Amino acid sequence: MRDFGITDLVRGTRPVVSTVFAALLIILGILVVVYPALLNWVVGIGLVLAGIAMLAAIIATTRQYGR
Repeated sequence: MRDFGITDLVRGTRPVVSTVFAALLIILGILVVVYPALLNWVVGIGLVLAGIAMLAAIIATTRQYGR
């Protein structure tokens, strides 16, 4: 089984997109170090976005295959 991580996500993008993504991750990391309470918000928002993405993938798959 292959692990799909951030590197696989960025590998298919253009250099500008991957550079901006890396800069945003660095800024977010610095903010979490400076304000540890921010980590709770980041994790919470990440879980909500992951749930929305999973729901959208399920809906798109069922509409495509008609199940």
